[in-house]
Amino acid sequence: MTATSRQLALAVGGPPQTEAQAHSQTGPSNRRRQCWECQRRRLVCDSARPVCAKCKTSGVVCPGYEDKKPLVWLAPGKVKTRTWKRKSPPTNKTKDDNSSKGDNKEQSGSELAKAVRSEVSGTRTDHLMHLFPGYELRDETCDVIEATLYWNEQVYPFFAANQLTNSPWLVPVSYIQYMGVTIQHTLVAMAINHRLLSLSSRKNDLHHAEVRARFHQHRCTAIQALNGEISHQNEKRRISDYTMAAVIVFLYADLMGSVTASNWRHHLNGFMAIIEMRGGLRSVCDAAPGYKTVILFCKIIENLANSTSPAYDQVSPLVNFEMRGLTQEIYETGYYPFLPCPVQLFIDIICVNRLRYLATQPESSDTLDSLQTEAEDLLERIIDFSPETWSAAKTESQEQFLTMAQVYQSAVVVFAIASLQSVCVIPASAGWRAVKTIHGSKLMALLEKAAGSQVLRSCVMWPMIVAGFEAKTGTAAVRSFVAKRLAEESVHLGAYLPLATKDILEKFWSSGKKDWDECFDTPYALVT
Repeated sequence: MTATSRQLALAVGGPPQTEAQAHSQTGPSNRRRQCWECQRRRLVCDSARPVCAKCKTSGVVCPGYEDKKPLVWLAPGKVKTRTWKRKSPPTNKTKDDNSSKGDNKEQSGSELAKAVRSEVSGTRTDHLMHLFPGYELRDETCDVIEATLYWNEQVYPFFAANQLTNSPWLVPVSYIQYMGVTIQHTLVAMAINHRLLSLSSRKNDLHHAEVRARFHQHRCTAIQALNGEISHQNEKRRISDYTMAAVIVFLYADLMGSVTASNWRHHLNGFMAIIEMRGGLRSVCDAAPGYKTVILFCKIIENLANSTSPAYDQVSPLVNFEMRGLTQEIYETGYYPFLPCPVQLFIDIICVNRLRYLATQPESSDTLDSLQTEAEDLLERIIDFSPETWSAAKTESQEQFLTMAQVYQSAVVVFAIASLQSVCVIPASAGWRAVKTIHGSKLMALLEKAAGSQVLRSCVMWPMIVAGFEAKTGTAAVRSFVAKRLAEESVHLGAYLPLATKDILEKFWSSGKKDWDECFDTPYALVT
């Protein structure tokens, strides 16, 4: 029992007493009674209640003033005093010798155990690493609790303080005891990943490897639990709300880590399979408003991942286009963290991905002219979008929202032209090249402006990807700016994806390639 808990226990041990009652209980003989600790230390006790001032000042747990000396917990194997035995009659000398030998063995064993514990303790101290500030990792249960504290005391306050406006998607971790094994251990794995990435510039290799092993331990436990849910005999349990939530949390966790980021498609496909078994997207969203947050998270990852994937190898681009009305409805539920993209421009990204996909199909040669007409109409709509009108409807942070609307408008224009020219839907004419150059320069200037804002710097991940592609034909200073910002954001957000983006762009810059699909020649999910 700690000093604080002891004091609290003494303070609330009984109802308050009046002065007369206290006097009657202490009496003349007990008025200056010494506490047991002061007696042991041969000090003059001040007899203060509930604990004496000398014990409190020295940081010692005051044992109180009871008639009997209170029991004290000792470490296993530690012996403080021994009961002396009377000498037995001479006839029992053999028995006494055996007893003496037993005592000696016990004392010897105690000393040996103490030495071993001291050695082990010293070894552990040499290799101890405090992963989460202020907490020490122990067994799995402690890991879960400490990870929860880490999210609520380290990560959540940072996210909450760096939002343009309140977001319904940003909530602290609570009710951890009801989350189930999969989500609990996934949260621990996410916390470990976040902490390691945020400390990447000063990590120790030995400690990094040790904690990384713990990450895999929790991830393995989560996988086993999730497999148990998915393969359960009861179909309702296989497609339950908990299973859906567990898949989404696992998807987010895998996107945070360098080793697991490439698994994103498996999780998305599994999640959409559950959605289909439950009647489709519309049916799930109509069942309860809470499902919309989960659906939007998937749609943001899916559609932005499609933009950085080969045109022919996207995830359901036609279905996403058909469901764009539902996506817009969910998107307008509230501000999604670190993605202040106007909903009209987000829908335009979905439309661009559809045109890219259709252009790669065998029958596209017969409809190439119609695709070009549709693409040019789409580009005109994107260019005509008014950031001023959109930001004026905001009730707070209008200037910051205006900057973000301008950033995303220029980014979508550059993305649309570059990606559609990559599949020959938009001609490589001087007119479109000029439009792309103008918006590319504007985008870079706006990104430099956003980099100086604590709130806006983390809201431009997808535009930074587009600017990185355009930097291929830019100056070395522009490429250096993009690479530096991506490296900073990885540490700033505690996420791996900015580093993955940096590696992809640097590989593209050093190559002789120039098209969008040559840069993103493999499906990448680079934004969450």
